[in-house]
Amino acid sequence: MSNPDRSLFRLDADLISLRSLVAIADEGTFSAAAKRIGRTQSAVSLQIAKLEDRLQTRLLERTSRTVRQTADGEVLTAYARRILALADEAMTALTAPEADEPLRIGFAEYLAPKHLPELLARFRRAHARAGLSLRLGSGTALNDSLESGDLDIVVAGPERQGGQVLLREPLVWVGVRDQRSKAGEPISLVVLQPPCSYRQAAFDALATVDRPWRITMEANSIQGVQSAVAADLGISVMARSAVTQDLQVLDEGYPPLPDTAIVAYRRSKSPHPLADRFLRFLEDGIARHHA
Repeated sequence: MSNPDRSLFRLDADLISLRSLVAIADEGTFSAAAKRIGRTQSAVSLQIAKLEDRLQTRLLERTSRTVRQTADGEVLTAYARRILALADEAMTALTAPEADEPLRIGFAEYLAPKHLPELLARFRRAHARAGLSLRLGSGTALNDSLESGDLDIVVAGPERQGGQVLLREPLVWVGVRDQRSKAGEPISLVVLQPPCSYRQAAFDALATVDRPWRITMEANSIQGVQSAVAADLGISVMARSAVTQDLQVLDEGYPPLPDTAIVAYRRSKSPHPLADRFLRFLEDGIARHHA
C-alpha cells in the first residue's frame, strides 16, 4: 500500500524554501536573496538543494556569475508567490488587533500604484472584521483631512517631516517622440492641475535651460496625463513606475529632474489600531512590486 503522505501529487516543501526560491528570482543572486529573507547564503543554497531533491527536478541554472530559473523553476515560483501570499495573509488575520472603527486611507491620485486594488483586497480579506475606506484626491486636500482627523493615513508626496518613505524613484521626461526636433518652437507640456510637485519640478527644470515651453493641457489625473502624452499632445514629467508601454522616456537633451517619493503620513493623535500594520503591509507590497 502506498503512503498517502508521499503522494506524487503532494508538495512537501516548507515556506522558507519557497521564500528562498522567490527571493532568488527577484534578486538575481543567492547572496542578495539571503539578505532579503534573513538567512545565510549557505542556508539558502541548502534550501534550494533540498527542494530540487524533493521534486527531482532542476529549478535553477547556476554559473559562477549568474543564476537563472529553469522552466520548472519559473512554474514553481509562480505557485510559490501565491502560496506565500496566502500564508502571509493567514498570519496577518490571526494576529490582527481588534478595531471598532474603519481604517480611513487617503491616497494622492497621481501616486496610487496600479496594484493598489489588489493590495487593499488582500488587506481586507486578512482583516475581515475591520472596515476599510479609501479616498483619492490631491495631496494637499488629503493632508488637510488628516490634520482635521477625517483620515487615519495619507499616502502622498513630496517628502516632509513626519512621513514614512515607502519608495524613492526618479522623475523622468516622457513622450511619444523627441520634441527637440522642432527647433525654436516651444515645448508642449501636459501637466496635472495645481498644486502638483511633478508640475513644479517640470517648471523648475525648464527654467535652467534656454528653451521656451507652453502648457497644452492640464489633466486632473495621472491617467489623463498618460493618455494626453500618448496622443502626442505634449511631453510630461512623471515617476518612472508610471511610464506605460505606449510612452518612452526622453533621456537625452532634457534638463535633469529630482527624485520623487511615495510617503505615508499617520494621524498622530489617537492613531487607528491597524495603522502601523497597514503601513507595513503597504510598504512590503510596494517593495515586492518594484523588485
